[in-house]
Amino acid sequence: MVAFISKSQSFWRKLSEYSQKNFNCLKRDPRLFLMRKMARIEVVRNLMVNLTKPPSQSYAVSLDNPSIFKDINVDKAVSALKNDGCYLGLNLPQDIIQEFRQFYQSRDWHVNQDKNLVFSYSDLEKISDKNAKKFRFANPYHPGICPPLEKLKTDPVLLAIAAKYLGTTPKCVGSSLRWSFPVSATLFEQLKSAQVFHCDLDDYRAIKFFFYLTDVDLSSGPHACIRGTHKNKKLLHQFLGERCASIEDQKLIDDYGMHNVMSICGAEGFGFVEDVLCFHKGTLPTAKERWFLQIEFAINEYRGLRNC
Repeated sequence: MVAFISKSQSFWRKLSEYSQKNFNCLKRDPRLFLMRKMARIEVVRNLMVNLTKPPSQSYAVSLDNPSIFKDINVDKAVSALKNDGCYLGLNLPQDIIQEFRQFYQSRDWHVNQDKNLVFSYSDLEKISDKNAKKFRFANPYHPGICPPLEKLKTDPVLLAIAAKYLGTTPKCVGSSLRWSFPVSATLFEQLKSAQVFHCDLDDYRAIKFFFYLTDVDLSSGPHACIRGTHKNKKLLHQFLGERCASIEDQKLIDDYGMHNVMSICGAEGFGFVEDVLCFHKGTLPTAKERWFLQIEFAINEYRGLRNC
């Protein structure tokens, strides 16, 4: 009886939280609320994508519009995105990596999304010791305008990939940097830190570019994705949408095949692009920290996207 009451209370609490979140989203931006409901279903999502306007400009690389990326075949990248939901092989030049380091070494960082836990870059290097306090991740605290990040947001190769895949003029809807540290974490903590397989409903179609700013191997918490799951999801998973994060990773792997699971490792500067509807996660680091950058492009912008 006690167990039944406890489960009942948990159900009603979750239902209340879910209802409140939906109400807040509807109040903040009705377009976002509608998209979050409609974009779950693949046929509806594809219909909305087909209604978008084609790109209004060309993003061809030229002497007047150079790219920091060399020898990237845009058509090949877009084809891989359409087929697999991801494309590997975008590499940051060393000078851009150094620009990132120099810029963020002079900034403060906040830990575990707690603005009361603010540290300098040098302190972060001490925090990354696996015997330090239970600091799971850190993000820049009021970073200001970052010149190398602005270069990437307007790079013609990235914009060309985004425009061709999205089918319209891409909008940069977000970017972030994060340190992930090798500490233990509960399943709930991993869920809150996007360290379980999930998909993002940020628009009817959206992609993220990821770049490693440290060497990443299997002990550093590499990004992982289940190839091909940006389309042809099981109907139940389409209806669940972002709530698929509550499904055990192994269940999703069993459903879509271990052969489709990719753990993406790479040296400092290694980059890739992914459809955010692919099931993906940042795995929990076990021995070494990981520092990475992500930039997201979508068809539409919404108010309060990260708060709904």
